[in-house]
Amino acid sequence: MFKSILAKQTNASKINFVKEIVPNSINTVVQKDKFFIETENELDTTAQKEQLIKDLEYQKGFLLSVEKKLSNERFVQNAKPEVVEVEKKKKADAEAKIKAIEESLASL
Repeated sequence: MFKSILAKQTNASKINFVKEIVPNSINTVVQKDKFFIETENELDTTAQKEQLIKDLEYQKGFLLSVEKKLSNERFVQNAKPEVVEVEKKKKADAEAKIKAIEESLASL
């Protein structure tokens, strides 16, 4: 059911779930998931690269800010454990996003 809804929303002829990079496709990263869109149109990899680089720079800056919080002993000692756990999850998510974006850039 999910695939049919997604296909309808994106006007796709078919949806496949893959673990490997799909060559000659538009690729984008949402959260830590990579999406590859095959098209018959000529691809503009320059625009894709620019957007991925912009996203990568943002994620690296975000990761740096989270790491600063977590390296601050006063923050870690005085914050509620739940708050510290949220920051640790943010760090892990940012690292996963950075890895996914870097893999997408390498495939272009």
